[in-house]
Parts: sequence; C-alpha cells; structure tokens
Amino acid sequence: MNTEITFPPAAPELKLPRASSQKWAATLTEERGRLQEDQEALREGQLNLRECEGRLRLCQAEIDAGRQGAAARVGPSAKPSQAPAAGDAAALQAGWEKLHRACELLAAEQIHMRDERITLRAQEIALKKRHEALNEREARLAPREKLAAAAPREPMASGRTLSVMTRLTRVFGGQK
Repeated sequence: MNTEITFPPAAPELKLPRASSQKWAATLTEERGRLQEDQEALREGQLNLRECEGRLRLCQAEIDAGRQGAAARVGPSAKPSQAPAAGDAAALQAGWEKLHRACELLAAEQIHMRDERITLRAQEIALKKRHEALNEREARLAPREKLAAAAPREPMASGRTLSVMTRLTRVFGGQK
C-alpha cells in the first residue's frame, strides 16, 4: 500500500507564444519609416515658421519705420497731402475693422438687453395682477372665514364634533 504521491513543480512554467523575428523586423522597419516621415514633416513646419517669422519681422520693421516717419511728419513742416505708409494703412484698416466689429457687438448686446428689460417688465406686470387677484380673493374669503370661525361646534349624536364641511354647508346653506 505504499503509493508514491507526486506533486506538481513549485512554479508553473509559462510558455507564451513568441512572435517571429521576421515579424518584429517588419514592425521595426514600419515604425522607423513613420518616424522619418514625422521628422520630415517637423522640418518642413519649422522652415515654414522661420519664413513666416521673417515676413512678420519685415512687416513690423515697416510699421515701426512708418510710425517714426509719421512722427517726423507731424512737425510744422509736414505736408498734409502725404499718403500714409503701406504698413500704416494696413494697421489703420485693421483698427477700423476692429472698431466696426466692436460696434456690431455693442448693438447686439443692446438689443439683447432691451429684450430682457421688456420681458422683465411683462413679468412684473403679470406678478402685480396676480397679487391683486390674490388680495381680492382674500377679501372675499375673509367674511366667510369669520362666519365659519363663529359657528358653534355641535357635537354629533355619537359624541364627535361635526366636520368642517358639514359646518360650512350648514352655515351657508341656512340650516342649523
């Protein structure tokens, strides 16, 4: 009766399927291609940004030169028929566009405020009418409430007091 018992090993063996080296090589090649494309796109973007920055610096220099020229023309020897510099005209046009846009926004906001005031006034009028109707109703109910309060409480045959509805119907119906 001596049977031998065998136990499984202490740590299980994990065998995961491994991808083939060819698949890894293809994946790496694909990723490298993507990285190179991304780097090329970044280089192009940087070149475009540098060109744009250069154009902006030139425009700014022209605007600054135009301002200095305008300041020099403001003196007593300035000629009134001189046309503004190209940079000044563009800046002036941009300023006018901003002003017109601000005026449009202000007009829209004024219309909005006017509509809100009209709505608020209508709500106030409706609230006043409701308050007046409530006051009238209270005035009409006050004498009835006094009569109901003055009505004697008559016990019923069973010894209980009459219900409010029974008492009101007796008071207003003329019965006692």
